[in-house]
Amino acid sequence: MTTSPLSAPPQLSPAGAEHPSAEHDVQALDPDVLAALHRARDAGEAAAGWVRALGGRQSNEHHGLVLERAAEAIERASHQEVVPGGNGELAEELRYSLAADVLLGAAHTATLPELTPGERIPLVAVCALAAAMPACVIGAPARELTLLADELGAATAAGHAATAAANSG
Repeated sequence: MTTSPLSAPPQLSPAGAEHPSAEHDVQALDPDVLAALHRARDAGEAAAGWVRALGGRQSNEHHGLVLERAAEAIERASHQEVVPGGNGELAEELRYSLAADVLLGAAHTATLPELTPGERIPLVAVCALAAAMPACVIGAPARELTLLADELGAATAAGHAATAAANSG
């Protein structure tokens, strides 16, 4: 287990809370950017659902909580944190929740989360892709966010396939 540089996990803001700089007018957005934002949100919700399912099957509740925090962070990073006109930075508590702890579990347990080998790589990919999404607002948001959303969807599909394979074998 690695120990996080933070002594305790930061608390996530409520899922419905708006980003402080989310003062943009959705109606004024370019249609391609708006479509990319919706695509990212949908991909993030699907990915978070898979991560929640992983968390729900953990016999150690602390590992389940780590995965639940990761699911919440994926949703926020792919939606509320993607703010056109924003600074493109991911909030510290989200970076923490999307870090290696999703694979290593809660540090104080001295055990690993119950994940199949085929689930680990998609889980890392889902977290990394979600963490990259807020930065897309600085470059070419429609193109970059669409690419990341599509890859997030592919990583989630690979995760579901790994879960299904483990359950059938």
